[in-house]
Order: sequence, then C-alpha cells, then structure tokens
Amino acid sequence: MSDLRVGRISALNMFPVYHHLEQAHLPGVTFTDGLPSRLNAAMLDGSLDVSAMSSIAYARNADRLRLLPVGCIACEGAVDSIRLFSQVPIDQVTRVAVTPHSASSVTLLRVLLGPDVPFRVLAHDDDAPDAIAAGEAVLLIADAALLAHRDGLARHSIDLGEAWQQRTGLPMVFAVWAVRDDAAVSRMAEVATLCTAIADAGHAFRDDPTGIAHVAAERFPFDEHYIRGYLQHLRYGFGDSERAGLARFLELARRAGELQDVPALEALAA
Repeated sequence: MSDLRVGRISALNMFPVYHHLEQAHLPGVTFTDGLPSRLNAAMLDGSLDVSAMSSIAYARNADRLRLLPVGCIACEGAVDSIRLFSQVPIDQVTRVAVTPHSASSVTLLRVLLGPDVPFRVLAHDDDAPDAIAAGEAVLLIADAALLAHRDGLARHSIDLGEAWQQRTGLPMVFAVWAVRDDAAVSRMAEVATLCTAIADAGHAFRDDPTGIAHVAAERFPFDEHYIRGYLQHLRYGFGDSERAGLARFLELARRAGELQDVPALEALAA
C-alpha cells in the first residue's frame, strides 16, 4: 500500500507539531511541504490524504472531508503572524492587497472590515512594500508577517487575532486538521496513528517549549527568545472553546457572503 500523504505547513507557526511528527518517524507517511493555500488545493485535488488546512477551506468543502478532533492552529488574542499593515488606522482602510497564501485570514479580514473595502490578491508577498507605497493596506501571514512587523513595513500593524478576540471574546481558529473521506475509510489505522501523534505533539510542546524554540531557532530567521514568545500565543489542541470560536467564525463568514452553508462540526472519532 502507498504511503499516507500528509501536508506539512512550512512556517514557524506549525513547527512544534511537525517537529514532533518528524521525530516520531511514523512508518508509511510521506510529507508534502507548503503554505496553506497550496495544501488546501492538494487536499481537494486528491494529492494529499490528510493535512492541516485553512478552516474556511475545510468548511467550504466539508461534504468530502472529515474533521480530525485532535488539533488546530488557534489563538486567543494576539497571534503576531496574521497582520494587516497600513499607513492609516484600520477604520480608515479603503483598499487591501491580500496574501495569496491563506483563505481563513482573508475571510477573517472580510468579516472585520465589512463588505465595502475592495480586496485584490498580491502576486507575491515580496510585493507588499510596493502595495503600501501605492496606498493599499496589506494582509500578510506566517513568517512574512513576522518579518514585516519586525522590520516596520508600515505605520500601523493590526493583529487580526487580537481584533477577533476583542470583537467576539472567543479563540480564532485559523486552521483545522482534516482527512479526505476516501482516506478516512481506507486508511483508518494509519489516520488513527497520525491523530495520536498530533495530540502527542501538543503535549510535547507544552512540556518543553524552550527545547522546541531552541531547535526552531536553527531553522527560522528569528532568535530563540523571540520564537518562544511567539509560539506561546498559539494553541494546537481542539477543545470546546476552539470549537465555539470556529463555529462563530464560520457563521460570521456566512453572513459576510464568504461561506454558503455552515457545516456541522462533527469530527472523526479519535
């Protein structure tokens, strides 16, 4: 039988999980690296069996995917790596250039800004300075957002996780773990083993955040102190509060015209 094909988000925000999965040496698993938009597409075209994927992309395609109950990428308050950069305050933003790499962050920004602010998609994140110079606000995610905030890309840097928490009082779930329907049936044992490893990864990070930050500093362009502080903003477990935050996000996405129907958040049994 072929390997279980698993998507791996190639950014600092998911390093604690994927580092543990790498160390676990799971038999019969092949990883494919990419940012969320690429992994979303690979799940939908059948190139991957399992992946962390944008929560809005999961919701839009829940009829052919199953939610795994063991993990997510979430924050309660500031997240640091999902940011809107602007020369004016957020209530004065009139045009936005958005990253091509994240569906959930773009949808969240639409929820926060409302329907009247036009969005366009950046060709590349490297085009952000030109967009700022042209009077647009810019939405960046992951390592690109961290670097832009560190380097002072614009006068204002608005953290979308913090803005969401101020509006709703709930965690923001940017990504969930999902498995394709066909793999959930045909690869049940392998998926169960992966679920256990994902859950273990969250526990391992909570037990040794300093060790994870030390290893991450060898792979990413940030120092160990900064990485430890950043990772402490993130949640990887999918508990009741994360489920409530996800449900609220999807309902507001539906109201904003970004989602046709809110799916029942029924997870595959752990």
